[in-house]
Amino acid sequence: MVGWTTPVSPPATPGGGVPCVDADQAGERGATAGAVRAGPFGTVLRGQHGGVAKLWVAPVTHQEAADALIKVEHTESGTTAYYVRDRAAVSTPLNDDGTPSRDTIYPGSILLPPDGHVRITVTIGRSSGCFAFTL
Repeated sequence: MVGWTTPVSPPATPGGGVPCVDADQAGERGATAGAVRAGPFGTVLRGQHGGVAKLWVAPVTHQEAADALIKVEHTESGTTAYYVRDRAAVSTPLNDDGTPSRDTIYPGSILLPPDGHVRITVTIGRSSGCFAFTL
């Protein structure tokens, strides 16, 4: 079961922190921050006003398989939720013509608050990235 919690350890961000990119400007296909990609951050995600939302994550470069840790922070309330995507659950999306793409993603869902500002920090192995957006 996943739910909103107070902050717990270990945090998803490395000791030096990870600067966030403004995902409000990202398109339907996602955004890149640091060495991580995530998405989609389009109109469907921002317009849904809370609840379960699809969010895929992926490392920018191919690397040894690792679990993905996703930290979702609601800025206004200070609540935090953590999600782990198992490295065995990666999938290969299809291109528009139906052929497999070269990329692999960690598909899944997260739980979003009904409104406000959200920071999503993703760590996959030694790769980290942060995405900030407004609901």
